[in-house]
Amino acid sequence: MSKANRNKALWSKLGLLLTTMIWGSTFVVVKDATSALPPSYIIVWRFAAAAVFLSLIFFRRLKRIGRAELRGGFLIAFFSFLGYELQTYGVQYTTAGNNAFLTSVYCVVVPFLYWIVRHIRPNRFQVVSAFLCIFGVGLLSLQGGFSMHIGDVLSLLCGLCFAAQIVAVDRYAEKGDPILTVIVESAFIALLALPFALIFEKRPAFPGTGTVLSLLYLAVFGTMLTSVLQFFSQKNVKPAQASLIMSLESVFGTLCGVIFLREPMTPRTFFGCALIFGAICLCEHRPGKAEAPAASV
Repeated sequence: MSKANRNKALWSKLGLLLTTMIWGSTFVVVKDATSALPPSYIIVWRFAAAAVFLSLIFFRRLKRIGRAELRGGFLIAFFSFLGYELQTYGVQYTTAGNNAFLTSVYCVVVPFLYWIVRHIRPNRFQVVSAFLCIFGVGLLSLQGGFSMHIGDVLSLLCGLCFAAQIVAVDRYAEKGDPILTVIVESAFIALLALPFALIFEKRPAFPGTGTVLSLLYLAVFGTMLTSVLQFFSQKNVKPAQASLIMSLESVFGTLCGVIFLREPMTPRTFFGCALIFGAICLCEHRPGKAEAPAASV
C-alpha cells in the first residue's frame, strides 16, 4: 500500500472513530428524549430533520439524484430502519445489557456476510478479533446473566440488520454521490418509521425545549454527520475492520454513562473496554510471508 493510501485509510479510520464517539454519546441523549417521546416518533423526526438539513445545505446536488443513489439509499435505509425498530422493540422485552450484547453480533457477522456478498474470505485475525470483541461487549453489557426470550431474538435480528447495513454501505460507497445517498437514506428511514409511529404509538404532545434540543443533537450530530462520515470513511476501510471500530460505540456509550449519568466504572467494565480495544489492534495485523492474504473464493 502506498503512503497516500495508508494516510487515506488512517483518516478514514479516524472518521469512523469519531462516528462511534458520537453514537456513544447518543445513548444519553436518546434516554432523555424517550422520556417525552415514543421511539418511532424519535426515529421519524431525527431522520426527517437530517434529510431536510442536508437537502438545504446541498440543494444544488438534488437534481443529480439517480438510480444509484435511490437504490443504495433505499437498501441502506431498509436495513437501518429494521435495525432501529428491532432494537427499540427488543429492549422492551429484555434487559438493556442483553439488547446491547446481541445487537453487537454484527462484529462477528460482517466478515462472513462480506464473504458471501463480495467473495472475499476473512483471515484468521479478523475472525479471532470479531469473537474477542463480542466477548468484550458481553463484559460491558451482561451484568446480570443471560437468557433467551422474545426480546433477545429481536435484538439478535437487529444485529443481523446492522451487519447488512454495514455491508450495504460498503457496496454502494463507490456507486453514487455519498451526500445524495445519505439524503435518500434518511428520508426513506423517516418514511418507513412513520406508519409505525402513527399506528402503534400514542401521538405525543409538543415537546419541550430540552427535548427539542435533544432531537436537534440526534438529527445534526447523531444522524446527519455520522451517516456522512460513515459513508465516506467506509470507502477506505474493510468492512470487518469498520465493524470492529463501530463496536467502540458500546465503549463510548459506557463512558458517557459514567461521565453524565454517574454510572459506576467497575473492573469488569474496564476489562471489557480493554478487550474491545485489543480486538481492534489484532484486526490491524497484516499477514506476512508466514500467512498469505486470504484468497477470494
